[in-house]
Amino acid sequence: MNYTWKLNNTPDEKNVLLLAGQLGIIPVVARLLVQRGLESREKANQFFYSTLEDQHDPFLMDGMESAVRRVFSALERNEKMLVYGDYDVDGTTGAALMYMFFRKLGADVEYYIPDRLKEGYGISTTGVDFAAAGGYSLMISVDCGVAAGKEVAYATSRGIDTIICDHHEVEACPDAVAVLDPIKPGCNYPFKYLSGCGVAYKFAKAISIRLGKQELPDEYMDLVAIAAAADVVPLVGENRIFVQGGFNAIARRPRAGVKALLQSSRIDPVRLTTGQVSFNIAPRINSVGRLGDAKRAVELLITDNEEVATEFAQVLENENAHRRLLDERTYNEAKDLADSIMAVGMRNSLVLHSESWHPGVIGIVASRIVETFYKPTIMLATVDGITRGSARSVVGYDIFNAIKECSDVLLQFGGHKVAAGLALLPENLDRFVDLFEQVVTRTITDDMKTPFIGIDADLDLKDVDAGFMKMLKMFEPFGPHNSKPVFRTSNVFLMESRIVGSSHLKMKLKVNGVTFDAIKFRNGDSTVKPGTMLDIVYSVDENHYAGNVYYQLQLKDFRNSSSSYRPN
Repeated sequence: MNYTWKLNNTPDEKNVLLLAGQLGIIPVVARLLVQRGLESREKANQFFYSTLEDQHDPFLMDGMESAVRRVFSALERNEKMLVYGDYDVDGTTGAALMYMFFRKLGADVEYYIPDRLKEGYGISTTGVDFAAAGGYSLMISVDCGVAAGKEVAYATSRGIDTIICDHHEVEACPDAVAVLDPIKPGCNYPFKYLSGCGVAYKFAKAISIRLGKQELPDEYMDLVAIAAAADVVPLVGENRIFVQGGFNAIARRPRAGVKALLQSSRIDPVRLTTGQVSFNIAPRINSVGRLGDAKRAVELLITDNEEVATEFAQVLENENAHRRLLDERTYNEAKDLADSIMAVGMRNSLVLHSESWHPGVIGIVASRIVETFYKPTIMLATVDGITRGSARSVVGYDIFNAIKECSDVLLQFGGHKVAAGLALLPENLDRFVDLFEQVVTRTITDDMKTPFIGIDADLDLKDVDAGFMKMLKMFEPFGPHNSKPVFRTSNVFLMESRIVGSSHLKMKLKVNGVTFDAIKFRNGDSTVKPGTMLDIVYSVDENHYAGNVYYQLQLKDFRNSSSSYRPN
């Protein structure tokens, strides 16, 4: 894919130099701070040194008072409570958090995770029937529920009250006891980017404040951190605080299930990163929900028995290996289908469907199709007479709103600007494909159609030393709205290059008298000849091997330089 290189917002150089002087740092690091809106010593210190004490009062969230009152009533009357989670990382960590928290309070509590294939996303009538049959009078949803108006009404008719902990977009809330969702209309909670597990934590925090034990939920911060990193929510504000706190807890003493996951993933808990959660931990947790029963993930997270945790982690490992095989087969079929669609005529969107695809992997494959074709993409599979799918978007395009404009032909939909889910009748598929293409064509801009790499700053590689890397690490955890810095360096001399693995390009580069190892992952089979002058765009990694620390450039893209200079 050919990328456009774009320099991110360029701050005023006077502000950069002023901040660099105040903090005693080099200008390129000060530029990163100013770009993030941290243009003063006070804001920079708050960014670097915030703690759990700096989080917002949970009672600022609309509905919290009602939710807490209902829980205290349930505890006083020893009512049976059901935590209703979702089958992904956010839902299973949130369900585990709520279940363990209420158990600690002595509640009569159980949890329920819907079957992805039979029930689909969110609260289902099957789940409500389970609650009614079990005598549960209070149901607390996590990472789902705001789109379940009919199901919540059905629960009420069965004598079940519902409290919803969610973070998805909604126009009209269900008639529940309380809907805890920072982005729902009318909610003035200051931080809008919590994960579903994060909302559950704030609910537990509010209950604990009323109990006079406000630190009680903090022991589950590792789960909140994993959810935030896996759900790709903006890692600023409270999410940044939660991920830092959770990762610190994991480094000190990981719970049995998390420890087993890290061991099976060969990850050092002391050096855990958001990237490792996204690409190693999250797929393993998600795999059991994609291919079978997601309760296995919850059981892993709630056990305090290390032998049991190791057994469950191995189950997740096996399911994840199976999932990767399905991913590859599904991707190849989807790519062939997309190629055939594009061969007929240029389209601004891709809607791909096959009855043979496993519903559990189409979301992952949709993301890969977006990477390949760079178009808003929906992948669909039909199971038991219902066509369900996952949608993924390109940078800047609101795919949730696009799907919402097609709601007349849908049975169900929900999600975010960049990812969503939907369901429809098979006979409405052709109509939906045409309608979605019309909506995307009308609403997408030319800028959104072109993939680009955002560049934070030009960097002289002579500045990359231990002090620079120490400052860079202080920006962690990285994620949306606090991305890992991307740098550009021009006129770099390529000393060596070779393909490693299936398609990764390793290089040795030299500029201004310093040499660096570099790698470009998934570069295909293309090579570039040693002796070439290059302009490169990259991030800087710190790697540890055999007790030594070394730096490596992870290339995003490279081009032939216009310079003819050759270093000595």
